[in-house]
Amino acid sequence: MKPRSAMTLVWCAFLWACGGQQEAVDEQPTSLEALDPQGQKVVFWYQHTGQREDALQELIADFNQTNRYGIEVRGEYMGRYGDIYNKMNVGIQSGALAASLVVAYQNQAWAYYQADGIVDIAPYMDSPKWGLSPEERNDYVQAFLVQDNIGGVQVGFPPNRSMELLYYNADWLRELGHDAPPVTWDDFATMCRLAKEQPFSKNENPARSLGFLLDVDASRFAAMVFSRGGDLVDTTGTAYALDSPEVKAVLELLQELARDGALDIAGEQDVEVNEFVTGQILFSQDSSSGLPFYKSGIEDSGLAFEWGVTHPPQTGSKPVVDVYGASVSLCAGTPEKQLAAWLFLKWFTAPEQQARWVRASNYFPVRKSTARELESYFAENPHYGVAFGMLDYGKSEPTMAGYERVRRLIREAMIEAIEGGDVEQVVEELQRAANQTLEP
Repeated sequence: MKPRSAMTLVWCAFLWACGGQQEAVDEQPTSLEALDPQGQKVVFWYQHTGQREDALQELIADFNQTNRYGIEVRGEYMGRYGDIYNKMNVGIQSGALAASLVVAYQNQAWAYYQADGIVDIAPYMDSPKWGLSPEERNDYVQAFLVQDNIGGVQVGFPPNRSMELLYYNADWLRELGHDAPPVTWDDFATMCRLAKEQPFSKNENPARSLGFLLDVDASRFAAMVFSRGGDLVDTTGTAYALDSPEVKAVLELLQELARDGALDIAGEQDVEVNEFVTGQILFSQDSSSGLPFYKSGIEDSGLAFEWGVTHPPQTGSKPVVDVYGASVSLCAGTPEKQLAAWLFLKWFTAPEQQARWVRASNYFPVRKSTARELESYFAENPHYGVAFGMLDYGKSEPTMAGYERVRRLIREAMIEAIEGGDVEQVVEELQRAANQTLEP
């Protein structure tokens, strides 16, 4: 499909309204600046539940009550990311897409764009009337905006971000003779093996004592590869590089720790949180968005041990962290509806709304000035402040349209290696299968 600008879509809607008559072709396209979003109804598909959904619905209600155009946004929970992806594809293929805004990872958004299901947000950002001022634009974390720009097309707009963190039990580390978390992966392996042999003193189930309980996930894997100086794609960004020395080193380490009984696979969702807060595992690698669950879990366990978060161990002189998060894409619709959807998105990412969203979600804000609104939150949540300070070390996962399938391939490769498979053969097959997803 050919890329479509906002002006092109305005023009297409005009032609459609005129029945595609030939004489309409000579007219000038309607300017984005001349559009009137008055009274538009916008549907926002999201994946949030619980406290986050409640906070999002409160924000939506505030926008509906205060925006001067009478725009009405209706937020709808549509399941998890995979569920939303499937529903979007069905809607695009049937020509009956109900959403105006949709939560999407970058690779998903690129697939929607190629199928004409979403539009380029750049014209809205650049609009003199409706867009961002130079001061506003500079206030966004530029790396976050770049994550959503694929081939010059702004396929999404970031409302928040998260990062991969290493959670550690500081009291247990001291019992093992270490005053700080691991700096290198060799340090990490040593500490994991020690934890297997010497259970935490507050562990009420000492028969279960591990260094690391691994949630088998492509983002866990990417963070480990990034921290070793590697990447999941080649230097062109158009092909996978999953047979690199860094990929092999990650799989070999996981295999060795599993063989030594210092690592196990998390068989259920959130089990790594549960075992960390009860003192059964020394380390957990997880999203920063999980910080409240670790904090409350430790409080509820009654063990009251000191814990911390840091970046994954590294091999270079500078840390690297996997920074990720779904953005919000602007679905193809009438020009007025697209503009109305953009105005909500712009409002939602303003510092005041961002501060409210951070407090409810524990995500990182996308506007730098939001930090001024969060001083008390940093004081109340010091682990969040530590993680916030590492955003400059961020690196992103691939944005290719087929990355969803590759994530599944990575998970399968991790399990195969951990269970004793030949690492050379595992990475060879992973590389072949991953690049096969790029073939037309």
